[in-house]
Amino acid sequence: MSQSQYHIPEKGRPAAELLREMESFKAGDAPWAAGRTWSMVYQVDEAHHELLRQASGAFLSESYINPFAFESLQRMEREVVGMTAGLLNGGAEAVGTMTSGGTESIFMSLYTYREWGRKHRKGREEVVVPATIHPAFEKAAYLLGLKLVKVPVGPGGAADLPGMEQKVGPKTLLMAVSAPSYPHGILDPVEQAGALAQQHQVPLHVDACIGGFMLPWVERLYPEKVPPWDFRVAGVTSISADTHKFAYGAKGSSVLLFRQMEYLRHQFFITTDWAGGIYASATLLGSRSGGPIAAAWAALNSLGQERYLSIAREIMDGVEEMKAGIAAIPELEILGEPCMNILAFTTRSNKPDIFVVGDQLEAKGWFVDRQQRPNCIHTTVMRHNLPVIAEYLRDLQEGVAFAKSNPGAKAKGNAALYGLMARIPFRGMVEQNVRQMFVDLYSRGEGAAAQVAEGEAGQAMPEPAAWMGWLNRFLSWLPGKRRP
Repeated sequence: MSQSQYHIPEKGRPAAELLREMESFKAGDAPWAAGRTWSMVYQVDEAHHELLRQASGAFLSESYINPFAFESLQRMEREVVGMTAGLLNGGAEAVGTMTSGGTESIFMSLYTYREWGRKHRKGREEVVVPATIHPAFEKAAYLLGLKLVKVPVGPGGAADLPGMEQKVGPKTLLMAVSAPSYPHGILDPVEQAGALAQQHQVPLHVDACIGGFMLPWVERLYPEKVPPWDFRVAGVTSISADTHKFAYGAKGSSVLLFRQMEYLRHQFFITTDWAGGIYASATLLGSRSGGPIAAAWAALNSLGQERYLSIAREIMDGVEEMKAGIAAIPELEILGEPCMNILAFTTRSNKPDIFVVGDQLEAKGWFVDRQQRPNCIHTTVMRHNLPVIAEYLRDLQEGVAFAKSNPGAKAKGNAALYGLMARIPFRGMVEQNVRQMFVDLYSRGEGAAAQVAEGEAGQAMPEPAAWMGWLNRFLSWLPGKRRP
């Protein structure tokens, strides 16, 4: 963002005035507290939120750059890692660290295996994954100089293990699967993946960033829905699970677990020739706030197994309501067989256009997560969504009716961007346009700042180029097109 219009004030302003102004900044934010969003925010209730605020605040100034300086943080991290390992059947040898979130956990898992591979599997740089794996793997592979080998998923949306086996070879460093995949909530066949990893003697990472603190409770409620996916599977060597998602900790915190120290020891970075002395860090970050560590510890201990199970039961009851409501709309279908509280749905053969349906939902005040390959809408059912599920289903039905009776309607705004990416073969063109959108966003001038100050914060994100919407519509009309 351009700095020309900003400066540190000559004199400081009163705290109360600043807090009021900061609260006003939220006017254009997604209305999650009203249940209008289906992702991003993981909330229990106001009492729990206040506990997180106090726990984080109690360790606001402490930095975990040196774990030996703050025994309190070291203790809480050790206990959070231990509780997570116990939940995921890690056994006595399971070890791990806390990180700043799922992206860092995934990055550190690939970094650790890269360093391990340099000692034990030289020349190996390929990571074999299903196409639905989280893009953090792609980001990490790019930064670490590894090659991500993505394999198309099977018809039901889960990892295609025969297809993955064809890609496992002498250059394979590790495999990774999801529990579940974020886009559609599909649990990959971890048991088969574990057997394959053992057969080829490669590590297997399970990305459970979103499912790690939900699947164990869903398994207790519906054992038939959740086959073994954690350290009970012999071939699994590491798991990432976010404490700031369904453990209901504060942003950002996650746990990265390894089956044994044989792997984790390669995660530590140490240099001994710096003028400031020996420098060592266990994770990517040097300075780490103590707040998220403290909040995660407080969340796990305050809710306890009984409350986690109760919340999971409430949410899964809401999932059943959502499933029934979507099934009652003949034009819609849920993708695959979701294993927990993530549902992705679309229109059959994309008739009518699911993104036009999404536009109608957005017009009624819902925050819509659009997805591609295939075009669909993502929902993660949260506790704060439960009171408004019936309203959402009514609006969804009306959106489908509108799209069906207006076949000429075209998707607008961000929907045009996603719809186009799902069809256009020249994806580099789309990437350039999205990059330019971010350039525009982070270099906003005085005019944009004035708009935000006048309460038009919702306009801060640049609209996709107009040609995207028109080309998207044109490609929708092409005869004989295959479903993406």
